[in-house]
Amino acid sequence: MKPVCTNHKIHNFSPSGLSRKKNVPQGYYMPCFEHGSVRKCFLLSLTCFLLAILLSQGWAQSQKEALAGRLAPSVLRFHVLAESDSREDQQVKLEVRSLLLDYLKKHLPDQADKADTIACLKKNRAEIEQLTDYYLQKQGFDYHASLQLANDYFPTRVYGRLVFPCGYYDAARITLGKGKGHNWWCVLYPQFCFIDSACVATPEESLQRLKEAVGEEDWLALQNERPKLQIRFLLFSRHSSDTP
Repeated sequence: MKPVCTNHKIHNFSPSGLSRKKNVPQGYYMPCFEHGSVRKCFLLSLTCFLLAILLSQGWAQSQKEALAGRLAPSVLRFHVLAESDSREDQQVKLEVRSLLLDYLKKHLPDQADKADTIACLKKNRAEIEQLTDYYLQKQGFDYHASLQLANDYFPTRVYGRLVFPCGYYDAARITLGKGKGHNWWCVLYPQFCFIDSACVATPEESLQRLKEAVGEEDWLALQNERPKLQIRFLLFSRHSSDTP
């Protein structure tokens, strides 16, 4: 026997009043939807919904990486990897960062572009590593530093009013010891690092160089214009009829 609903008795509404359908025996009730069919429909709808979310996320990710691919030729990132996540190793990582930024600021030619910055790093690589090793030794650390020019994958990062999408970028990578700790990064070219080592502020001249290099459409795509979402909780009470 099919499952029955016990709360919906069949009635016939007529102008003369309420009466039972003649063709429905007294005490007979309309069957519910088949539970198996409802479950299948729900699972199918849920699967389609999740699939749509995955497809939209995949599309958004591909769009970000495509933008990064167009941006990458005009950018040189700076990457400092700490020995470990210990408090001491993380602190010396920041000190090395500041030490090397000061060094590059003194040795880079005026109006240096990406190629000039890379040439400076290659030319002074041995001196940069020796300077860093000497500083680490003075601070009581027994590991060494290694400078490499690499092409690394970077997550999405906000610099002032710009959002650099995730993707592969050329980078000057300083590895301290095993390089197993949390890392620090900024942008060496255009020069986002030298005004504010935390990369909170970005110089207008560097922004203008980047804008000219990437073009108007991609420049607009880099703008940090994420909407501020406000979540409101509406509390309804039977004692009050006010609507917020």
